[in-house]
Amino acid sequence: MNNLGTILLASSLAILSFSIIQTLYGILKKERRGIELGRLALMANPAIILLVFLVLLTQLMRSDYSNYYVVMHSSEHLPLFYKMTSIWSGSSGSLLFWNLILNGFTFVVLWQTRKSIQDRIPVMNIILAVLSGFFSFLAVFYPDAQPFREFQPEAVAGRGLNPLLQHWAMIIHPPILYIGYVSISIPFAIAMSALVSGQLSEDWMKFIRKWTLFSWFFLGTGILLGSKWAYEELGWGGYWAWDPVENASLMPWLLTSAFVHSVVIQERRGMLKFWNMILVILAFHFSLLGTWITRSGVLEGPHSFSKSTIGTPFLAYIIISFLFFTGFVIYRRKELSPERNLEAITSKEGSFLLNNFLLVLSTAAILLGVFSPLLYGKEFKAPWFNSWGVPAGIFLLLLMGSAPLLAWRKGAGSVFFSTLLKPFIAGVVGAIAYIIFYSQSYTKPSAGYGDLLSEVYSVLTVGIGIFTLSGIFQEYYRGTKARLEQNPEESFPVAAFQLLLKNKRRYGGYLVHFSLVLIFIGYAGNAFKQNTSIKFYYQLMPPTGEEITYSSVDKGILGGYQIEATTLKIKPVLISGAGSEPNIQNVIVSQEATYSIYRGTEKEADLITERRFYPQISHLTGDFETHIPTSEPAILSLPKEDFYIQLGAIEKADMSSENPDLPLMFMNYFFTGSTEKEKLALYLQFPKELVGNLEIWINPLVKLIWLGSGLYFLTGLFLILPIGEKSRKKELAGIK
Repeated sequence: MNNLGTILLASSLAILSFSIIQTLYGILKKERRGIELGRLALMANPAIILLVFLVLLTQLMRSDYSNYYVVMHSSEHLPLFYKMTSIWSGSSGSLLFWNLILNGFTFVVLWQTRKSIQDRIPVMNIILAVLSGFFSFLAVFYPDAQPFREFQPEAVAGRGLNPLLQHWAMIIHPPILYIGYVSISIPFAIAMSALVSGQLSEDWMKFIRKWTLFSWFFLGTGILLGSKWAYEELGWGGYWAWDPVENASLMPWLLTSAFVHSVVIQERRGMLKFWNMILVILAFHFSLLGTWITRSGVLEGPHSFSKSTIGTPFLAYIIISFLFFTGFVIYRRKELSPERNLEAITSKEGSFLLNNFLLVLSTAAILLGVFSPLLYGKEFKAPWFNSWGVPAGIFLLLLMGSAPLLAWRKGAGSVFFSTLLKPFIAGVVGAIAYIIFYSQSYTKPSAGYGDLLSEVYSVLTVGIGIFTLSGIFQEYYRGTKARLEQNPEESFPVAAFQLLLKNKRRYGGYLVHFSLVLIFIGYAGNAFKQNTSIKFYYQLMPPTGEEITYSSVDKGILGGYQIEATTLKIKPVLISGAGSEPNIQNVIVSQEATYSIYRGTEKEADLITERRFYPQISHLTGDFETHIPTSEPAILSLPKEDFYIQLGAIEKADMSSENPDLPLMFMNYFFTGSTEKEKLALYLQFPKELVGNLEIWINPLVKLIWLGSGLYFLTGLFLILPIGEKSRKKELAGIK
């Protein structure tokens, strides 16, 4: 099947080359048939890429160890579902998946524009064909992008899927994020086709805005899902680490956010035309840059790949494409001149412009931080990002709250008493109430709150967040009252619902702001986050069955919480989906610790946290090589904070020698002891006393982050789906 996949990839490259040549010929010779033939060839390519994808998927499902990718990223002991999702766990598979999504979107936009005869459409076809051709080119000529490399001689076993990726959020997080990355290609191709062809009429804006909103939604959803995965799986008590790959997805999201707002100014006021073209170019090339960062191996992260041969051609493509299209923007600068000038910086359009400036400046700062190891020889860590990111985020929150309340063309002074005063008062009162709340309610360390600046930022975030929410409620209430005056037969709830349906771009946008405010307030709780480590002593218990059990009566205290250790078990966990007979390839060693959590005299919960050790198998011999550790934290989620624990390192009680290799000792105990006497001898090799380190975090307000994430998903889905809208086929005329 490797040969079949390789032939199909070569066929894809040939078809795309044919499409590019035919379309160029049709444009130069003004030959309609040549353009149509190129379009049909481009529409046929998705079927070829889909076949390629299905071939690799079949090999993964069958555990075909003649395929290098299958050997490195799958195993016969994986559940079928994880075998299928491993198709995007490695570099070449994820690039193929990238290409598949791109071709799917290309087919959609070609179908949408099938009746158009405008000159800009063939240019769009060429841009999309070149982009898809680039990925097919990599898959044919560069080993690290080839999904059908032969593994000779055929491997004995697969190395399996990275244990960190065996999590529900990582099953859906990569596809959602890829959809966000790839779909930016469509608004980019549409905008650049208008730019290159010189057909810069405003009718293309509605079409491109919908595609950009689609990209923005999927990028944001993917980022939030990744945060949830990091929080539940990595066991470090956080949800955002400013990792290079996290930043790689955040940068295009910030740029698409800027474009979604600035395009409103172009539609309403005829301004920012030049700027919007630059934003589209930046968003697209930053999506490619994010793909390059992940797959080139130049920068490391928990979900980036090792060094790769595709780094150089990928970077070359990004640079050449960026310079080419930026040059065209400069060339067309006269046609992109604004129809009006900015009249007041505190007007609605002025606040949108400030919003854009801050989003782009933040993107540039993140880019600097991402490449700090290459530029400065050291990596900028979270404190550096937070030093400017937190105040920038607070200012963005202020703009988010004030922009809907400001007037077009007029300064804030003219509308302060009519629209800004009540939300302002609500924000001040809310900030004061928050100060009282956190001083009375949060678990305090013995030293008190140490970081005054963080507290100030937290109060400002909550105060401005309440200001923003008050403004949203005020605008929604006024809109509903206005609708009731026009439709007195409607009740207030019906009028409010109809207002949302009929004006979803405006009021649906307010709901997105609502979700972001909840997320920001959740972030504000990080100012009072606490972290400590407590050592618990354990005694070895008599053997029972296949488990090794230690017990403890130790207690620890953090703030208002009391933590009581009970048991520490070392036990086997069979990899889900494996056969009934355990062996060295399908047994995970689990170190499982149970703790009882009290607040005062009331027991809140029994929490179980684990460290799991997955077997790493030699693909050449099928023998055990080593263990890969993962964390399984336990979280007690309370209304105002999360109590988060993770079992850490396990040491000998005297701490006089190297930590015991308990997973390997247990493997010997579990597999080699055939008689009771041998079992007992192996059991006696375990240390009589152990010390278990428990990492503890208290995370205030974190529940609001996940609540806001859910609302972001629902409101974003509401905005991109045709809910409450009439059929608008005429909008497609925007590209005709």
